[in-house]
Formats: sequence, structure tokens, C-alpha cells
Amino acid sequence: MLETGSQAQFPGWHAKGPKIGSFKVLPAVIALSLLAAAPEAKATIITLTDDGCTDTCGTGPFGQIELIQTTALLVTVTLTLSPNVRFAGTGAGEALEFNVLGPAITIADITANFVIGPAPASASTFGSFLQSVTCDTCKGGNAGNPSGPLSFTVTRASGVTIADFGTNAKGYMFASDIVGANGNTGNVGAPGTPGSQVPEPVSLSLMGGGLLMLALRRAHLRSSRTALK
Repeated sequence: MLETGSQAQFPGWHAKGPKIGSFKVLPAVIALSLLAAAPEAKATIITLTDDGCTDTCGTGPFGQIELIQTTALLVTVTLTLSPNVRFAGTGAGEALEFNVLGPAITIADITANFVIGPAPASASTFGSFLQSVTCDTCKGGNAGNPSGPLSFTVTRASGVTIADFGTNAKGYMFASDIVGANGNTGNVGAPGTPGSQVPEPVSLSLMGGGLLMLALRRAHLRSSRTALK
């Protein structure tokens, strides 16, 4: 039977309102388009595995550094020490030493009890690093020294990406002056290149959005077939 009027022009349209196969799909499509346009946040995990303490700081790993590409211009750095490990204030190193290659950077949004450290900075056996953040309340290996986590942001006018974090002359990306779980102090280091990237919430949302689009598409096809019968 030939349908006339608006129903003929829009098979998914009925007197009681649009079905999912027609106009109700549009808001979802628009929302997913906006979501897809958002920058994809990525994270890289680097582990402090090497023990440079004079009498050993115990069994590693001693902590992990997470680099998150928060925006196109800015990276958020978070150092989380392993259980029973805390920051030291012995003068042998800094809370975190690192290398951001290229033009000068701006370090901001630093966790309380920490400040911008020397640049360059030395971490004994792990060599010299371009930048650092230091614990300004740490005293030697005191039990009251903070254990973190330590977090801050790194940026500059031209932008900073995770790829700008590099190794020093000895092949280390990061070093940290710590009090080990055994009470000994010294520097521990993270060698090599950044680890594997893991998806952040935006990436996971995009994945879920893709599945939603597939479901909507199937519903649309079923509705179209029903309207043509």
C-alpha cells in the first residue's frame, strides 16, 4: 500500500512520534560527534627499578611515574612511591629528577611540601638531569617525611608532549631520592624509554560510543525494514 503525506517521506515517522530509526538517532549522533572531537588523553607508566642506594634501599620496584597528556600543550606528572617508601632529604638527589628536551618549560600545580628544584640536578650514580622537583619539608631519612604521591604539570608556549621526556647521558629518564622500606636512603632510577600507553577515560568513552553507534545503526535498519513492509 502506498503511504501518503509525511509518512511517505519519512518511513520511520508515526503519528505518536519518531522511532529510534529516525529522528531520535540524531541527538546521539551529535553527542558522539562532539565526543570524538575531544582530545584523546594518553598515559605512559615508567617504573623506578634501579637501586642506587649505598647499602641498598630494599627490593624494587620503588615507585611508578605516570605521564598523562592532559591537553595538547600540557603533561601531568605523578610519582607514586611503593608501600612503606617515602621521600628523603639527604641532599644526595631530589624528589624527582627528569629530562624534558627542547625549550624551557614551566612547572606548576605542585603537590604541597614540594617545590621546583635545581636545574640541572645531580642524582649520584644515575647522572645529571635537566629539571627537578624537590621536597622542601624532608629532613634526612626522617619517618615524618612525606610519601606522596607527588604530582605537577609541565608545559611551555609551544607545548609539551610525553615524547619530549627523554633519557640523560646515562640512559635514565627519572631518579628519586628516597627512604626505602628498610630505612636506608639513596637514589633510585628509571632507565630506558617510556612504557606502553594505556587508555584514559576519554579513550574508553570513545570505545563505548562506537558500540552505541553500532546498536543504533542496527535498530535503524530494523525500523527501516518494518516501515517498508
